[in-house]
Amino acid sequence: MRSESNIELLLAQAPSAKEQSLSGRDTVVSTTFLQTVKNIFTGRRWNNREKAEFFTQLSVMVQSRISLVRALEILSQQSKRDRVRMVIASLGEEIRKGNSLAGALASHAEEFDNLFVATAEVGQETGRLPEVLSNLADHLEKMDALKRRVLQALAYPMVVLSVAAGAVTFLMVFIVPTFAEMFRNFQVALPASTQFVLGVSDAVSAYGYYALVGIIAGIFMVRNISRSRIVRLKVERYAFRLPYIGAMLLKNLVARFCRTLGTLLHAQVALVEALKVTQKIFVNNEINEEIGTIMNFVRQGRAVAEPLFESKLFPPMVAQMIAVGEEASELDLMLLKVADYYEKEIDAKIETLSSVIEPVIIVILGVVVAGILIAMYLPMFDLVNITSGQ
Repeated sequence: MRSESNIELLLAQAPSAKEQSLSGRDTVVSTTFLQTVKNIFTGRRWNNREKAEFFTQLSVMVQSRISLVRALEILSQQSKRDRVRMVIASLGEEIRKGNSLAGALASHAEEFDNLFVATAEVGQETGRLPEVLSNLADHLEKMDALKRRVLQALAYPMVVLSVAAGAVTFLMVFIVPTFAEMFRNFQVALPASTQFVLGVSDAVSAYGYYALVGIIAGIFMVRNISRSRIVRLKVERYAFRLPYIGAMLLKNLVARFCRTLGTLLHAQVALVEALKVTQKIFVNNEINEEIGTIMNFVRQGRAVAEPLFESKLFPPMVAQMIAVGEEASELDLMLLKVADYYEKEIDAKIETLSSVIEPVIIVILGVVVAGILIAMYLPMFDLVNITSGQ
């Protein structure tokens, strides 16, 4: 049971680095210009559901004593998407050349990151590749289900926000100008709130299209900039300081670390080697420095928990539980328990956050629409008085 569950637990972290070293061998992976061109013309990348289906089928075939090469040939022929078919065929070619499955996956870093490579490496070294692939598929399905739950939780607030934006835009473009024309005809003094709404309406009508183009361009610009490693590191550094969100991001980082290291130790990987693999999973400089410090302590024959007591990233509870695990010679199990604890906390925080967003958006929508209507109807009282006097 230990060997069957360890690989599944490895998959709970979300690695992104493209340079990886496994069992002392550094494999540097780069996407060539030709591969990039192929990616453009062969469609989008795999989603978790497609990868789960692929690894499930591959696991069944390998368990049925079908060779990896033959299994990949069959899956390539059955694939309905050109991009998926091309990648699977390429995996088979790499294995025909004498490469391992982990090495073949590493040659497609745009689809399979360190997580897949490390998992396949452990499965092949322990001789439990079918179980590893099956656990990998189960994990991908869970990740896809979690993503769908998050999207469903955020769907209603996004719909409300979209309706709010559409309603306000409709009021500003079509309704408010009608009131503005009427106010000009009667030449009445307008309250400051009404003048503000009329000014916003004029701006939206005059520059709305330019603003829309600017927003779309800004979205693409932010997406491109966010792909930069330097930018991502700076954003993460400041994100950790945000209230509520920062604590949740930090707990996710700690959970990923504990999950990865605990699973590698559970698979009987040496502690220093497990720390090296874990370090390569992360792109965050702060946690990489922390892991480097831990490795230095371990090389000196000292405890893993010792540097964690002085860490700014790891809460004291984590250091204490790891210390207890080391004393009981159950460091791997204790790390996995810590990961479970923080993952449950993250799920609870996500549910709380999504439940709070909905009423907040509804209140904001009500305030904005009510404010516009009140600003438009305030001058109507003066118009009624003028009309009555005449």
